[in-house]
Amino acid sequence: MSLVAVPIYKGTVNDPTTFPPPSKTHGSYHWAFERLLSAALVPMTVTAFATSGTNYPLFDGILGLSLIIHSHIGFDSSIVDYLHPRKFPVLGPIIRWTLRAATVGTMVGVYQFNTNDIGLTELISKVWTA
Repeated sequence: MSLVAVPIYKGTVNDPTTFPPPSKTHGSYHWAFERLLSAALVPMTVTAFATSGTNYPLFDGILGLSLIIHSHIGFDSSIVDYLHPRKFPVLGPIIRWTLRAATVGTMVGVYQFNTNDIGLTELISKVWTA
């Protein structure tokens, strides 16, 4: 009689998911921050375009940073929803770290563009009137 080693898998996609412990900072405060940032983008955009980006670079910088954070939160939510770690144990973390690296790279690029060139709102104004 020969014994064959049968692999034992722990957990399948049909097992109930584990829930993280409740946390106000990741729950309601996180949700409130997302909504506040989304609502604040409208007056920030109007203020940045009403004032010149070269005269008031602080408004241009705040707008650029807010747009990047808003985009990062949206892409991160999509990754969490569609690339769940149980279903994509390798691809999920790779994509999550790629998003983080892209966000940092975009922040550096927007900072360089706002400090060493015409700025975000001036660029959009020139493209709009071209």
